[in-house]
Amino acid sequence: MATAAEVRRPVFALALCGACASSLPGAPPAPVAAPVEIPADLAPASSPVPFGFWGLNTFLTPAGLADVRARTGLAVVQLATSGAGYTLGELLPLMRASGVKITLRLTGDHEFYTTPRGDFDLAAWKAALDRWNPDDLRPFVEDGTLVGHMLLDDIVNFEGHDPTAAEIDEMARYSRERLPGLMVYVREEAQRMPVPASGRYQYVDAAVNQYTTRRGEVQAYTDDNLRASHALGLGVINGLNIADGGDGSSGKPGWGKGFWAMSPAEIRRYGQVLASVEGLGLFLCWEYDGAERWSDGTVGADYFRQPEVEAALRDLGRLVASREVTPLRNPAR
Repeated sequence: MATAAEVRRPVFALALCGACASSLPGAPPAPVAAPVEIPADLAPASSPVPFGFWGLNTFLTPAGLADVRARTGLAVVQLATSGAGYTLGELLPLMRASGVKITLRLTGDHEFYTTPRGDFDLAAWKAALDRWNPDDLRPFVEDGTLVGHMLLDDIVNFEGHDPTAAEIDEMARYSRERLPGLMVYVREEAQRMPVPASGRYQYVDAAVNQYTTRRGEVQAYTDDNLRASHALGLGVINGLNIADGGDGSSGKPGWGKGFWAMSPAEIRRYGQVLASVEGLGLFLCWEYDGAERWSDGTVGADYFRQPEVEAALRDLGRLVASREVTPLRNPAR
């Protein structure tokens, strides 16, 4: 049987892409995160928007998931894996028993579907997905444990040609054919997604708008991506780059050298804007991890477990859970 390391290796690669996909860092700007109070008496919605994180290495145990859930309101996690043994035998049963939903990137890292010239290879991507037996995954889809398939991470990082809109939509179509009932999405901002010839995606359900201060003012960023989502026919997954997306006011070096973790004030302020949009289906933050060393040699989860930072994440989790979820999967597609 595969070990947890088979899941962790792709998660590490995912983390690297999360840092390099943003613009190069410079000197931190002046702090801009004004204090925001999130009401303490928020009631959860009848069908709340799931709140969660990328990563969770060292927390993928019953006790670990219960701990993060109690501290932050964790309801969903995104992981990358290409190994069926551990995923089917341990990971998915763990998530089911813990009551935590999961989305998965099933086809491994870019190396599995990149040509020798560095181009995206659609046929190789399909072959990677074909390694999964749909009957093995179906019970976890049907009971609501496995709620999404992330088709691709960081779609503009191929050395040669990146996947086109037509290729991305074909990936989504193929995933729907192989894994019926499973929502499909891409980790890319809606306003940076390639535009299909028709103007709208036919099979992709959603894109991920994961805010970092390097992308400008948070309200404008949120509004622009919401408009782009509607124009492209995509559902909305929002989130924060809590590990590398800060403005420097936290004083805490981020995962990547020259980047900054978000402060408690930033988490509350930016999160309140992104969680307030209509049509929100998921809220995913990058990343909460207990294994990876950040640029200053510390472990990210240790920063997020500091009382004031943890309180901000818990407040954000309560705010997200107070919003009524909009289902991301479009059954008409």
